Amino acid sequence: MRVLHLLDHSAPRRSDYSRRTQALLQSLRGQGVHTVHLTGTAHTGGEARGEGWHFYRTSPPPGSVPLLGTIEPGSRLGAAMSTAALALRLRQVAKLTRPDLIHVHLPSANAVAAWPVARLARIPLVVEAERRAQLSAGYPFARAERWALGAANAIATGTAQVRAALRAEGMQGRTIAVIPAAPDLTPGRLHSARMPELEGAPLLAYAGGLAQDDGLELLLAALAQLRRQYPALRLLVAGGGEDEARFDSRLAHPSLRGHVVFSGALSYRRAADLLPRADIAVFPTLGRKPCFEPSRHLLNALAQGCAVIASDLACHRELLVHGHSGILFEAGKRAALVKAIGELLAQPWRIDALGTAAREFMATRRSWELTAVRYRRVYEAVLKNRDASR
Repeated sequence: MRVLHLLDHSAPRRSDYSRRTQALLQSLRGQGVHTVHLTGTAHTGGEARGEGWHFYRTSPPPGSVPLLGTIEPGSRLGAAMSTAALALRLRQVAKLTRPDLIHVHLPSANAVAAWPVARLARIPLVVEAERRAQLSAGYPFARAERWALGAANAIATGTAQVRAALRAEGMQGRTIAVIPAAPDLTPGRLHSARMPELEGAPLLAYAGGLAQDDGLELLLAALAQLRRQYPALRLLVAGGGEDEARFDSRLAHPSLRGHVVFSGALSYRRAADLLPRADIAVFPTLGRKPCFEPSRHLLNALAQGCAVIASDLACHRELLVHGHSGILFEAGKRAALVKAIGELLAQPWRIDALGTAAREFMATRRSWELTAVRYRRVYEAVLKNRDASR
């Protein structure tokens, strides 16, 4: 079986995206799937190698066109030209490599370029569908992308919530497989995770964004309340950026001063190195906006054996078993968060039990080998249906 993978332009670079992609491709190859790789239009064309992998690449469209003048890459016309360039390059690579199937990775907007090529060449198409943000009213090619997703032979989603959203949009007759994401890190707790010199000074950790809906302000309010009972309690924030200054006045308050540290913006892997050093990792997303997939920081925290407390959202309920592999609290409620953290601090033996269960779950249910098995089964089903229709 030969599968042509249509990837994001950053696949040849050293990045979290490329590591995840290459982990999946390596696992697929280990199961007998021959892989061919084509990237998007943000780089020059030709061929490239990234960490031992070969990539076909797509030349970006010209920055200016006679009679049209300068074309901005982010404009509607620029996006349309990039899509056309990707479609032409995909057609060339498909003719050269003769794949049995085309797999469109995230971003799923690339399906707009892939579906006409697949249709004309009669090659089955599998598309990964991400959060529904790209199909919002402000997205310029929402209708075209819906059509491309509907034309795919199969769709892969990370959570059942995304699948339900697709079903609600009318994609009832399509195969939509739920293939959960795997963590960036191999499951296993760091040997030096706990800091013995900080015994008696409980440490909370937060990894994520600093936007209002990410819930950091809620966590800071809970910390201020909890310090009345646990004066040595501290918080490590694995994040940063321009929004960090918004918290300066809050951190200067006596209830928090000196007990909150911002480590700055970190990669997923570096944040995952910090999370296991804490007693409890907290993911307090408010849920006021749709949240269709769990944070990759959360996946890595579970893989590293962290005791996790997370807001009670649908995507978190798919991942955590309350009281066994994690603790869920009512989203946006400070009292519920204070209670969840306080109960664990009062019963420290539960911290290791939660971490052990979380690590075992990720090792047995969320490995890249299992992810590759799930994709391979989708490929085989699509090809079987094609052969049957012939």
